Amino acid sequence: MRTDVVHRPAEAETVERELPLPAMVLDTLEQGVVAFDRERRVVYANRRIEELLSVETGTLMGMAGSRVFPGADARWLKGATREMRDFKIETEGRELTLKAESLPMRDEDGELTGSVVLADAISETEDGEFQKKIDRLVSLGELSAYVAHEIRNPLTGIRTTVQFVASKFKPRDPRREDLDDVIKELDRIEQIITGLLLFARPPQARPQPCDVHMVLARTLDLMELQLGDAQVVVSREYSEDLPQVWADPDLMQQVFLNLCLNAVQAMPQGGELTIKTGVRRYRTRRSLVDVSITDTGVGIPRDLMEKIFDPFFTTRSMGTGLGLPISVQIVREAGGVVTAKNNPSGGATLRVSLPVPAEPPGKPEE
Repeated sequence: MRTDVVHRPAEAETVERELPLPAMVLDTLEQGVVAFDRERRVVYANRRIEELLSVETGTLMGMAGSRVFPGADARWLKGATREMRDFKIETEGRELTLKAESLPMRDEDGELTGSVVLADAISETEDGEFQKKIDRLVSLGELSAYVAHEIRNPLTGIRTTVQFVASKFKPRDPRREDLDDVIKELDRIEQIITGLLLFARPPQARPQPCDVHMVLARTLDLMELQLGDAQVVVSREYSEDLPQVWADPDLMQQVFLNLCLNAVQAMPQGGELTIKTGVRRYRTRRSLVDVSITDTGVGIPRDLMEKIFDPFFTTRSMGTGLGLPISVQIVREAGGVVTAKNNPSGGATLRVSLPVPAEPPGKPEE
């Protein structure tokens, strides 16, 4: 089912809207907001939902809710069910998956006046092949595990033989230098194989109460020398009283390490790495802890935005293209999502969103 939207031209982004203060505040949110009247027609849509749907300013006004959120029933649009739902919206040759919840809107007397829908983008693929893509990745993971195991054993034998031959030459013999280069390349192949196995068969998670700030502190300690060499300054914007999440701290450290390394590599001339934490709270029990990692690099080319989470996709000559896919798998196992966007001021932001348990998690067992 397609949403009848009109593609917003690039110049529309510069149009300034004269809005009352509440609407201006809603326009600053990273979450899509749509308000409906009693007849379930749009009476307000913030800038974020217009960006997600690639529509011109004001296009959604008056549109029926079932066209904005295909397949939504009247009861959900009224906010009567108060449950999260996923909507696959096809527009301009791409498929956007939104996770949304609908809340009732009442006046001072308690009379229903409409509803408000809050929506987040959780995935985006071209040609509506999201499930097919997932199926291909599963098959690719199984194949990767088989290939990695078959290659690793003979590779170890080759490396041992090369080291033995190299030991027979004098230290300054140029042939020894050539063999040292061979060993470096073999080590790179070993790194790729390790990544393949991690992608195909991620480590078994051991979820427990996880303090995100402590995990970030350990991650930045590990990167201290690398950050200094790269002339990257770290800025921390941490939320106070950030709730714990239910996740494996070691695996989350691997996620943050991968994302921070990507950010540093996106700033070859140095720059600023900003790590921001916060909580998105909803009227329902579902809240999210967000960890945003922002760089001041050149950003992600628009035509590559949908490929960066694909396994083996990389723009770097020495990259394996597995860091982000592995991170996505780890976060998904913890019930969260990883999203990416370019910043208006330059650079890019990758955000990890993890669900907050309905009840505070207990202390880990000793």
